[in-house]
Amino acid sequence: MSTVDGGVDFVAAPWLYPGPAAPGTGLLTRDGYYRARARAEVGASTRRPAATVDGALRAAGVGGVRDRRLVVAVGSNACPAVVARKLTAGDVDPTVPFLRATVTGMAVGHSAHVSVAGYVAATAFRRPGARTAVFASLLDRDQLACLDATEPNYTRRTVTADECVLEIDGGGRPVSFDVYVSKWGTLAPPGGPPIPLQTQEVLFGTLLRDCAAVAALVGRPPHEYRSVMTELAGAADLRAALRRSFATSGWAARSGFGD
Repeated sequence: MSTVDGGVDFVAAPWLYPGPAAPGTGLLTRDGYYRARARAEVGASTRRPAATVDGALRAAGVGGVRDRRLVVAVGSNACPAVVARKLTAGDVDPTVPFLRATVTGMAVGHSAHVSVAGYVAATAFRRPGARTAVFASLLDRDQLACLDATEPNYTRRTVTADECVLEIDGGGRPVSFDVYVSKWGTLAPPGGPPIPLQTQEVLFGTLLRDCAAVAALVGRPPHEYRSVMTELAGAADLRAALRRSFATSGWAARSGFGD
């Protein structure tokens, strides 16, 4: 068992986004994060995991796997501390399994908007042939509703195995899963592919150097990215202007998930 780091505070330090991912397949509880000791399977037809995951949920006194939905995390929702804080703030039980997995046909980039905290969050986009390491959470109805409420800039979409194939480490290919996709598109230079998920330092360095809209609205050198992020966090009008500029200047690409 490991403790859940409560020091991941994107309001105080937005450059820390997306925070540390889960250390491996395991179970988030009120007491900490417990690593799985054996494989966890989600069967192709039944989505029924091995007893280790379901048994851990039952032992924690919460609903088992049959009562939960598989949701692939592409940003901070892969960080147990972030998920614990969101669910606890929503007065929802934070007991959540995290399963290490690989998805084919999907990649992770950045949403074409700036968050309230000043960071540029992650989003999923279609990329045929791409293989991306991810974490998938098993969430019950209350947990899903709570996370949906924390994602006003995203739509939770159901993705079938015909679109993208999810392989759970240890075995199992679910027939479908959910993923949060940005309503604003994926950041990409005009005519180029989406920018892959990277640190905020690297991303803001690219935007301040190469994106005329950001340079015009912010006008600071790349090494001052932290002060830029702090300024954006305190200026809703500037964040909105950047979002519009991404769209009008060709920096917002389609995700490929029905948009």
